[in-house]
Amino acid sequence: MQHTTVNLIGATFFIALTHAIMPNHWMPFALIGKGQKWSLTKTILITAVTGLGHSITTNLLGFIIAFLGFHITKYAETVAEPMGGIILIVLGIAFVIVGRLRHGTHNHDHSKFSDKAIALSLFAMLSCSPCVAVLPIFLAASTLNWSMIVLLAITLSVTIVSSMLVLTTLAYTGVKKINLCSIENYEKEIIGGILTLIGIISLMVH
Repeated sequence: MQHTTVNLIGATFFIALTHAIMPNHWMPFALIGKGQKWSLTKTILITAVTGLGHSITTNLLGFIIAFLGFHITKYAETVAEPMGGIILIVLGIAFVIVGRLRHGTHNHDHSKFSDKAIALSLFAMLSCSPCVAVLPIFLAASTLNWSMIVLLAITLSVTIVSSMLVLTTLAYTGVKKINLCSIENYEKEIIGGILTLIGIISLMVH
């Protein structure tokens, strides 16, 4: 029993860690934090809330898996996961369009998107893309007890959120050091292009 518990927790940790280091879990926050002139504190706060939403979605699916069985993962793989990539692509295209319009009207006031709209888009992006790889662990744990499933949910949440915070902080610090005028003139277009690329890669991977 104890050996099984350790194995399940270990598997949950490593799967969650591998999932969290995917670029779409931290790079958009660092890039958008730079583009929106957010402070590190605000960027980290939005990252934490989004990561928590992402964890809750995955945990809810995990609990449902424990009740209904593994076949429900087909929904997450074919419907829910692609939504994250689609939202990221739309967000990226929006950045590019706004950047182009700004140059077209010779308006160099570095106007920003609504912070609320951006935060909600990021939240929706990850909340619609649960960590499907960890769901079989919940199924295996369902043969034990509910306290084990709760422990797995806590392990998953802590691992994903903490990893996102660390990677976003590191990326944000690196992005903030890029302060070349030639790049800043096309800041939104560059950010939009990168976000779109990450979204496309995310769709291809899934």
